Amino acid sequence: MNNDSTKTKLRFAQAGAAIMLLVIAGALVAATYAWFTSNAAVNTNSVAVRSDDSQLVIELGDASSNTWSQAGDAALSSNSPDPLTLYPVSTFDLDGFAECTRTNDAGEAAHFEQAEDGQHFYHGWIDVRANVAGAGASKATGVVNLYLGDTLAPSGANVELLRAARVGLKLSQGGTVVASRIFTLDDSAGANRAEHPATRPTLSGYSDGMLLGWQNGQLACSADVAQDFNAFLMGTGETAARPQNALLTMNLGTAYRLDVYYYIEGTDLDSADYLYGDTGIVHVDLFAALDGQGA
Repeated sequence: MNNDSTKTKLRFAQAGAAIMLLVIAGALVAATYAWFTSNAAVNTNSVAVRSDDSQLVIELGDASSNTWSQAGDAALSSNSPDPLTLYPVSTFDLDGFAECTRTNDAGEAAHFEQAEDGQHFYHGWIDVRANVAGAGASKATGVVNLYLGDTLAPSGANVELLRAARVGLKLSQGGTVVASRIFTLDDSAGANRAEHPATRPTLSGYSDGMLLGWQNGQLACSADVAQDFNAFLMGTGETAARPQNALLTMNLGTAYRLDVYYYIEGTDLDSADYLYGDTGIVHVDLFAALDGQGA
């Protein structure tokens, strides 16, 4: 870390929270299983890096019922069925998902409807807040920056699944979205999706490569805003530098809602028919750092 942190009395602490989601990814041809979870486990832990006994803790739970956990398991809320079959959907903002309902005479994806929330893609959520516990808690000030603590790529998943699937993380406070990120899992070349029929929505301003979505009750389009999750990933080792980008900057003691999405990005009905029940574990590991002045 930056050596200047001790010289300027910069208070720094870290905490981790791991969200583990079991994925059984299938597709349209093998539609018996696709995505499996409605009660995903969330584990938290914290590590203090100060000489006193104060530490940053990441609490997960339900703000509406004031139910929080600092350690052990918590449950993601979700309205997704269990098991859930993944169908290709498209979104550029995680607020509205569009799906192709039928093709035209040329076999092109041309007719779309709004995808029902969590029905053809996974959507789960939990509340998150950061606090400082211990003797120095009353003196701690500053903000908490949230990063990814580990890869988002499902372990053991087929490479074609990684190319097709995306993970979305949306954070909001008081009902207002403060950060929304869409992450690709594998951007390498060679995906079979290029072999499938083209998308031809009747939208002003649409061009090949744009994503679809649903806004104000109608189909919309926008540029692809997906990012490489590695740009938000905390390095390992004692000399590891924090990433330049943070998922979110949080205020101490403030509750934020974390929405987690897992889906196959696409608009063609057959754009995922080469996936056959691939299985992997999706880890959403969070790394939090408190930066501020302490007495």
